[in-house]
Amino acid sequence: MKYEIQLSDEAEEDLLESFVWYERKQPGLGDEFLAEIQNSFQLIGKRPESYRIRYRQKVRAFVVDRFPFLILYILREEMVDVISIFHTSRNPKTWKKRI
Repeated sequence: MKYEIQLSDEAEEDLLESFVWYERKQPGLGDEFLAEIQNSFQLIGKRPESYRIRYRQKVRAFVVDRFPFLILYILREEMVDVISIFHTSRNPKTWKKRI
């Protein structure tokens, strides 16, 4: 069964902010970042229960391959609620308050 991926408003902001940062750093790198995130969403959607629970017995984390990011999400029945696309150098308190 394939799960639907739903991004919170904050996760969408994370994604846009990171895209802009990478695109400014090197033209085209933002698109590569988005492609890697999209690939990550496909993997999560196929087997969301496979990835480690990291916080409060419900927040799971997917480690993005090429970029230093975690995709943090909560699994709800047939839905994956993405709460953060989190750069690993940041303070985890920023995503923990989103729960």
